[in-house]
Amino acid sequence: MFGLICEDSLLWRSEREVKRSGHVLKPGFSLSPAQEEASRFVCRCRWERQSGFLHAVCGAGKTEILYSALLEGLLEGWKIAIAIPRKDIVAELTLRFRSVFPETVVKAMHEGSKDDAGAHLVISTIHQLIRYHREFDWIVLDEADAFPYRGDPLLHRLLKKALKPQGTLFLMSATLNREMRGAIHRKEFRFFTLSARFHGHPLDIPRFVHVPDLSRELRSGRQLPSVIGAWLTRCRESGHRILLFVPSVAYGKALGTLLGVLGFPAGVISSQTPPADRVLDRFRGGEWQFLVTTTLLERGVTFSGIDVAVFSAEHPVFDADTLVQVAGRVGRDPRCPRGEIIFFSEEKTQAMNQAVRAIRTMNTSSRKAGLLIDEM
Repeated sequence: MFGLICEDSLLWRSEREVKRSGHVLKPGFSLSPAQEEASRFVCRCRWERQSGFLHAVCGAGKTEILYSALLEGLLEGWKIAIAIPRKDIVAELTLRFRSVFPETVVKAMHEGSKDDAGAHLVISTIHQLIRYHREFDWIVLDEADAFPYRGDPLLHRLLKKALKPQGTLFLMSATLNREMRGAIHRKEFRFFTLSARFHGHPLDIPRFVHVPDLSRELRSGRQLPSVIGAWLTRCRESGHRILLFVPSVAYGKALGTLLGVLGFPAGVISSQTPPADRVLDRFRGGEWQFLVTTTLLERGVTFSGIDVAVFSAEHPVFDADTLVQVAGRVGRDPRCPRGEIIFFSEEKTQAMNQAVRAIRTMNTSSRKAGLLIDEM
């Protein structure tokens, strides 16, 4: 995927020069007490050169929690990279970091952008780390348990190769897969959990709706089950924007077409949608009330006033972590901190039950810690 390299190819390495700068941080907001505690954890890990893992619920403000540690590292002359699985999130975060670090050279590295000259802070897809050898003092890996990093030995090697010999890795995610749990149990990372969102409202709990023969009725291309049609009608009348998650590209195309026929015009987005950012802009701009999506949008995107439905939630692509992330798209904006999450399925799976238990556990932890506004 990176292009042909033969055994007689000549590979060049060059040292990337970075000029010192008087970095400043202008966040324009204050962290909550819980975020402050998480920020101190990140700072300690960086200062003591210890690998760490921040386990924070969807919408906890992981990016904002990084700011203080990033500023300290930049002022010490560290070369820092933030690695993210998806290039559209790389582009979005690059703009955010440039706004809060106005004196810092921030560059994006992804398939369509490969200029890192003079960058103090590199925001990169994981694949683009192949370009670096012992380059960075600190690498922050966001969504550490997500595709494509999860289970890909090549990407694990690229990350290690890009670190200096004394460099350290910091991981963040809203979910923990088995591999990460094992690493934490073996104490390979320092570990911190932030169970509450920054706005202090609890996570919404998904609701199960049993729909017999859902996939067969969808393939017929004539109608949707009555329970789904009634729900879509209520959504249309409420004016809420709706994300409709589906298990495959073909499923999404079929559902998008059927929705249009039934009077529910919808956009459709997947890894095969070029360019995806334009589809998102049209959805954000109000062109569609409904957006059909694969798991492409399970992570890293924030919309205000969103409800979510998962079609055929029993499908194997929707494991527990994916369902937790999907549910996490709801209620991220403090102006609209609550929303509806529905799992439409032909059967109830272990993954669905696990996802609900995980969300309830986070709410319980937040409640015990006194972090929920409605219970203070």
